[in-house]
Formats: sequence, C-alpha cells, structure tokens
Amino acid sequence: MQLYPLQEGEEVLWTGAPQRPRKWFPEHIQMVALAVPFVFLFFVWVEHSGLPPFIGLFAAFFILFHQRLSDRRSRENVLTYMVTNQRIIFVANWQAGTEFRWVWFRYLQHPPEVKVDETGVGTVTYGSRWGRSRVRSNELRGAWAAPVLELRAIPDARRVADLIEEARNWLIATYTQAP
Repeated sequence: MQLYPLQEGEEVLWTGAPQRPRKWFPEHIQMVALAVPFVFLFFVWVEHSGLPPFIGLFAAFFILFHQRLSDRRSRENVLTYMVTNQRIIFVANWQAGTEFRWVWFRYLQHPPEVKVDETGVGTVTYGSRWGRSRVRSNELRGAWAAPVLELRAIPDARRVADLIEEARNWLIATYTQAP
C-alpha cells in the first residue's frame, strides 16, 4: 500500500512541517481596516434614523470573518510539506482523512523567495504576493483548489529552497524536445 501519491520513479527529497504557529496579526489588521468604515457608516446611519437594524448584519460580518481566520489556522496546524524530485506536495492530515495538493516543478515560474531568521527557520515562497493572495482566497474551497505556494516556518529553509531549485533544474535538463 502506498502512503503518498508518488509517481513511478519519484523520490522524496525532504519532508517537514511548520515549526511554530503562524502570527495572524496581519489578518486582524485587515479585519479592523474593513470594520472601521462600517462602524463609521453605522453610527452615521443610527444618528440620522434612530433605529439600529444593521446591528445583526454587522455582527454577522465579524462572525464570518472570524470563522475564515479559524479555518486557516486549523489548516496550518495539520499541514505537512513534501518535496520530491518532481513536485512539492502539501499534505493536510485531517481527522476525517488526508488531503493532498501539489505543484509540479514545471509550473513554478518564479524563483523562490526565502526569508530566514537567525535559527534557520524560515519561509520559502513562490510567485508574487498578489498571486498568492488570490490563491489564498480560494484555498478553503476544497481539495481541488490550488495550494498557496508557501512552505511556512520550516527548518533550514534556505537548504530546502536550494534543494527544490536543484531538483527543478535537473528535471528541466532532462526534458526532451520534440523534433
């Protein structure tokens, strides 16, 4: 029985998981930045009408936004990364089952961006910030959705990025061109 969805001839080069919980402060800033105009408009409307019918709508906005943040946190807690000689696999070990998402090296169009702290723990990201935010908005829609191309808070991040680039370059060198 095969535990991971590996192709014939595919080898696992590295596997790891996030080493520390993600800081969610940027998402909370986004929530506050979106809430301030709503609060202002709400108080202007209440002052002129005397009735606050939008209180329920305002509360529902915060409840839905909080649910999205907690869903993202739960994904971060069950996520494991695998790097093979052909792709990056994102594995989420949920209680109900295991979810696999992957990106083939040939679809990595940008070089990796590596941010590392003094302990060597860091994040390897691919693509632009705009592209990752578009994918992140759909990541909770199901296993078919593309993964966000970030290997977050992994040990020895620079070595992992070099390993991915070496495997990618080797794979590109072995492609055959049609005559």
